[in-house]
Amino acid sequence: MTKSNRTYVIGRKKVRWMCLVAILICTLLYFKIYKIYNDSDRDFLLEGYFVNTSGCRMLALNPFSKTALSYLNRLEPMKCTQVKLLDAKTIEGENYLVLAMPTEEIVKVCNVDRVSEVYCKYKMIERLNDNLNTRSESRMFRLSNQEKQLKLKSGPIITRVQCYVEDNRTIYHDVHFLLPEPRDHHSRSSSRGKHLSVMIIGIDSISHMQFQRSLPLLSAYIATLPHVEFWGYNRVGQNSYPNLVPLFSGLNETELESSCYSSERSFDKCKFIWQDFKAAGYNTSYAEDNSVIGTFNYCKWGFDRQPTDFYLRPVMLEVDLFTRYSVDEQSLVHCSAGRKSAEILHEFIYKMIPHLKQGPYFSVSWETQGVHDYFGYPKFLDADYLKLLKRLRSSHILSNTLVFLMADHGLRMGSFRSTSQGMLEESQPLLIAIYPQWLEESYPLAISNLRRNAHSLVTTFDLHATLKDLTNLSLLNDSHIEKESILLQELDQNMPRGISLFLPIPDTRDCELASIPAEFCLCHKLYKIPSTDDRCEKAARFMVKRINLIIQDYPRCQSLALNGIQDAYLLKRGNDQDIFGLKVRFGTQPGDGFFEGTATFSGNALMLNGPIQRINRYGNQSYCVNNYKIEMYCYCSEY
Repeated sequence: MTKSNRTYVIGRKKVRWMCLVAILICTLLYFKIYKIYNDSDRDFLLEGYFVNTSGCRMLALNPFSKTALSYLNRLEPMKCTQVKLLDAKTIEGENYLVLAMPTEEIVKVCNVDRVSEVYCKYKMIERLNDNLNTRSESRMFRLSNQEKQLKLKSGPIITRVQCYVEDNRTIYHDVHFLLPEPRDHHSRSSSRGKHLSVMIIGIDSISHMQFQRSLPLLSAYIATLPHVEFWGYNRVGQNSYPNLVPLFSGLNETELESSCYSSERSFDKCKFIWQDFKAAGYNTSYAEDNSVIGTFNYCKWGFDRQPTDFYLRPVMLEVDLFTRYSVDEQSLVHCSAGRKSAEILHEFIYKMIPHLKQGPYFSVSWETQGVHDYFGYPKFLDADYLKLLKRLRSSHILSNTLVFLMADHGLRMGSFRSTSQGMLEESQPLLIAIYPQWLEESYPLAISNLRRNAHSLVTTFDLHATLKDLTNLSLLNDSHIEKESILLQELDQNMPRGISLFLPIPDTRDCELASIPAEFCLCHKLYKIPSTDDRCEKAARFMVKRINLIIQDYPRCQSLALNGIQDAYLLKRGNDQDIFGLKVRFGTQPGDGFFEGTATFSGNALMLNGPIQRINRYGNQSYCVNNYKIEMYCYCSEY
């Protein structure tokens, strides 16, 4: 072999060796990147499934993942900065305004020499409709060392009190309400077996996993009570309204509005579940802690006639108009004098307890402020709801009440929502049913099915059907449950979208049969793909185009343009490779919007599967429109 040939062979071996080394390095690099990616993106998954049926396999999530815990302790407590000068109390059947602190402390906090230097006036408030209260003439009084309470008129009342000192400096402004105990103290124990009270305790925007993470005291206490925790509870709509409309009416938002609201100025002609309970002899109450974004009031008129026997809205309306102030930079958590809005809500529940004791009762309370907007806020609610449940137990309310502790959806916006875990948690809100032991003894088959459904795919449509059953407990008798179960089985794929949780939900149920849009469905297995994939850009541009079609009739809303793709996921759709879903998270300009939606590819065709939802805050960007369906997409021009 010549020298030139030897050089050629050595050179060829060297090149081959370098290629092998390069391939080995690339392979090791690939697996390292793959491991980093999978460890970081999948650390929130547990082995197994929350739902594992032929129709739905819902992945089990880890509430204490590194991802979630890294966001948990970023929020400091928010406290009201003004004083609570007065309380409203009913004493021996009479209503009073009572000093909430010693006179010595009043002198100090009001910066006066004598308590008598504090002047006050109050007005009596009457509800006219959901958007308007009427007010009486002001009545004056002065604080005194001798008279530490002021008698008001009897009966359920609302009053707004303002106190000031001689230089006209307001030192106190608050709204109070009184719900005197009913005169008839008849015990309802004789009604056992005939009626069961129902209480819905709602906490907005809290996912099931967030409940596990942030409310350990409440969770541990519930574990000591007869209860069922629903791991397959899946949202059906984007925000509170489309998720709660099925709960209260059995309809979706489009059906409800077309049947009774679109041509009317209010929801007065709509049929809601509290009317069914009222017809069955129940007293009713409804309370939310926020009048501005109330379920039936955000960009809507609400009710002209008071919908329930007891109604907190006129109190919160008066607070929002006159006494509210914010304690956070984004003006999302509010106080009135020395109380947060949520404290007013809880005061309403506590003052309702004597009424709850009187007879069968249907009540709804819904807390929104703070928990709606801050990932770390639920931890501040743990002690409050533990106290509430303990009070309901010690007052014997739980002895004859089925309580639904629930949410409408998980956190919808913010940095945690932009994670893979946050995306999944948004569609899995909290749902727990707490019931008295005698209910299981009296209706064993119904409660057995309730327990079985803990790992079934369920929605607020099912909760509505469940509430309908509770208006007449004879529907829970074993014979009736057996009959209805056979009928449900015979319906097969024609099963209704709303199935009572006292019936066995068929294993074949999937998101389509349950009326869950694909965008919110947790039964699909998601496969993350590179955002540079051509299909991702095609889907994202398609969605931006759809957004622009939605806002085209609003001339002050600027057209949006795609501004990058953040994440993309393939949805497993059986064995058909030509039909698949693609969930994309993308940005737009102007306005720095971030959106998420699901598109279905069918050959060369592209279809939107469910709504496109915004996942970051938009503040006042949509000030030029007053339409809740449009505002998240609208970036108003300044002309």
